[in-house]
Amino acid sequence: MRSASGRRAARTIGAAVLALVCTATALLGAGQSSAAPAGKPDAGVPLSSVVYGTGCTYPVTLAVNSSGWVAFYEQRTGYPPIFVGRDLPRGALASTTWVPRHLGDRYLYAVQNGQTSAKTLVKVRKGYGSNGLCFGF
Repeated sequence: MRSASGRRAARTIGAAVLALVCTATALLGAGQSSAAPAGKPDAGVPLSSVVYGTGCTYPVTLAVNSSGWVAFYEQRTGYPPIFVGRDLPRGALASTTWVPRHLGDRYLYAVQNGQTSAKTLVKVRKGYGSNGLCFGF
């Protein structure tokens, strides 16, 4: 049979172990939830400064705070997403090249480590020209 002081010591040790487990779980959970895109995709400023052109080429960048592949998507409301590209971040940025193929309002977003970034609304119109001299109307 244990003494009263032995039972107190066992409870104290048990409470300390429980506190340690809870703290470790909270810290691990916080680390995973912060391992996500840190911003929303930036497709740069289109030459026409208002809309993007079909067939034109735009660099899309995303600030990240974690390592791991970043997948970029384009999506029209109510339709399935279209895969744009993927990249392993260098420093705190991931990037890909986006070539709009469809007219209309679209959203660009990215997914990293199962976390989805905020969405960026882009307006896509008919593109004229090519590469650096391409613009949308």
